[in-house]
Formats: sequence, C-alpha cells, structure tokens
Amino acid sequence: TDAEYMGSSDIKAQIEAFLDGFHELIPAHLIAIFDSKELELMISGLPDIDLQDLKDNTEYHNYSRDSAQVKWFWEVIETFDQQSKAAFLQFVTGTSKVPLEGFKALRGIGGVQRFSIHKAYDLSLIH
Repeated sequence: TDAEYMGSSDIKAQIEAFLDGFHELIPAHLIAIFDSKELELMISGLPDIDLQDLKDNTEYHNYSRDSAQVKWFWEVIETFDQQSKAAFLQFVTGTSKVPLEGFKALRGIGGVQRFSIHKAYDLSLIH
C-alpha cells in the first residue's frame, strides 16, 4: 500500500546501511537460500517454550480444558522436541519467539490475543 511504501521509504537509507553491514559479515548469497522464518530461527535460536504457561493462557471455544480432544492435543504437543515446539509456535503465531512476559502477552492482529482452540461446529445441532 501507499502507507507501507511511504513508511519504508522514510527509513530506506537506514535499511540499506544495515544490510551493507550485515552482508559484510554474512554474504547475501549465503543467506538467500533461507526464508524469513528459517532466518529468524537461525538468528534467535530455538526458544524455551513453557507448555504449562501456554496451557494456562489458552482460551477454549466450544471445548473445555477437560475435553478429550483438548487433552489429546496437549498430550501430542508434549511429545514434541524443542525444534518441533518452535515449528508449532511458528505455525500458530507467525513467529517462533515466546513473548517476554509469557503467553499471557501473546499478540495478535488486534493486540493481546491468547492462543485459542476452537471447535467450529457442534454435532449435537445436526439432526
């Protein structure tokens, strides 16, 4: 959009200076094979994901914390190694980073937005 273009053109010189310095350390052709998500993981490393914190800050819609499906979900996530947990976090939030304040501060498009698990339909309503 025009707003995005205007915003990025205002800092174009700073971005170019940053990239020049970055590419002195790591040539562009060496990082060109990575997408932004892979590069983020390489730079930041694998996060330490506190699953209990994520559970404590999860909202359930048409489920409860005690629903069988929810219990199965968490059982599967608990079997993940650190890399798989980071990939899961990347998939559901768009970033592999855990908020500094924990999952209670997870941000979505409209501000703070907790992780949520939804049941899109209720089979009892189908006749």
